[in-house]
Amino acid sequence: MRDLILLVALVALAPMVWRTPIVGILAWIWITLMSPQREVYGFLHGFELNFWIAVVTILAWAGSRERKFVPPSLLALIMILFGLWTCVTTYFALDPQFSQVLLLRTLKTLALGLAVITLVNTKLRIQVVIWAVVAALEYYSVKGGGFVLLTGGRNHVYGPEATMIADNNSLALALIALLPLLLYLRATSAGLAARLVAVGLITLSLLAIVGTYSRGALLAIAAAGATYAMRSRNGVIVMVLVALGAVSLSGALPASWMHRMATIQSYNDDASFAGRVAAWKTAMNIVAKRPVVGGGFSATNLDWVAQKFHTDDSLDAGKAAHSIYFEVLGDHGVVGLALYLVMVGVAVANTVMTLRATRGRADLAWAAQLARMLQVSIVAILVGGALLSMAYYDGFIIIFALTSSLLRIVRQPAAQLAEIRTQPKWARAAPAPAVLPAPRPALSDSR
Repeated sequence: MRDLILLVALVALAPMVWRTPIVGILAWIWITLMSPQREVYGFLHGFELNFWIAVVTILAWAGSRERKFVPPSLLALIMILFGLWTCVTTYFALDPQFSQVLLLRTLKTLALGLAVITLVNTKLRIQVVIWAVVAALEYYSVKGGGFVLLTGGRNHVYGPEATMIADNNSLALALIALLPLLLYLRATSAGLAARLVAVGLITLSLLAIVGTYSRGALLAIAAAGATYAMRSRNGVIVMVLVALGAVSLSGALPASWMHRMATIQSYNDDASFAGRVAAWKTAMNIVAKRPVVGGGFSATNLDWVAQKFHTDDSLDAGKAAHSIYFEVLGDHGVVGLALYLVMVGVAVANTVMTLRATRGRADLAWAAQLARMLQVSIVAILVGGALLSMAYYDGFIIIFALTSSLLRIVRQPAAQLAEIRTQPKWARAAPAPAVLPAPRPALSDSR
């Protein structure tokens, strides 16, 4: 039954995508982040929906009146260079056949990022993209948060199988990176219903994050919370309320959760952390022998690679790199890591330039708010990603791409007032206070 519902939804979307390519971008984002084919158990289970929606969207884009070239953007240029470099490193990979599968997936992710940069070029489009991201990932917040409430938090919350967020830690970081966007929607949505939905999703997200039992998530949410307190006008008040809620919640959580979080202080004796350090050393060993091209995608996952590059305290068997930094370094060498870090740095710079461009502009207050929340998301990614292999995660690339789209929108010469008026209420950012014109003198009856 689930397969039929999903199939009907996809068939209904097809003509809409063909008519308006931006709908294809929204469907692409939804399928990429939610992986609905992992939530069904029939003929669509595991089907490559992501690939086919990408193909349909690109064909519709090619036949539409939308611009056909990626706009001038430093972030887009770095994404293209990074994608090309991963092709080079795959060619020279320790196991090219193994690496090629992950190369194709990463290229699709970068293509989605470039599509967002190109087609998300208005305020309305950026709003609906954020809602698409929220709709895709918050499915797992609702599912996970409800699971925590039903079980009292005694069991771990996991993501969809065979995806980049299947692991509890990865799911937690994905939801943490999404929290600032939910805060943005709560603060700027014009409709009361949209704000209430955002508040409910924030609550369920926090419950789902707690239910993952992820210690890295605790560090990431602390870093994101500190950044939010500094970047938001009411940030300190919100953080105090969250802290009070966390203290009251701790009494309701099982002892196993408290014990798990307490082991952060004794990370030197923790086998999980020791395994991460061993994976990082293996990545460094690969780069020591192959500094330019690295070992290819997920080289540290291969048993024979771990054994070939084995030294004291490094891996004896294949294991994920468990760090976005060591992951890219081991996969693509120092050149790949440099390109990746520049991509992140450009995304941050985009938010800074957006804030400068919106200073003193009441009509662009929504953009300034979004820029600050994107900064919070990036901090969460950089801190939480230090302990997870999520460098190529679609959600992170979409967040980076949104910074470029946002900067281009605020640099437009004139506000898109007609667009704002026709915007659906659920997707509309709260309008800035209008400045009323001076009253005109009354006309005389005599002519």
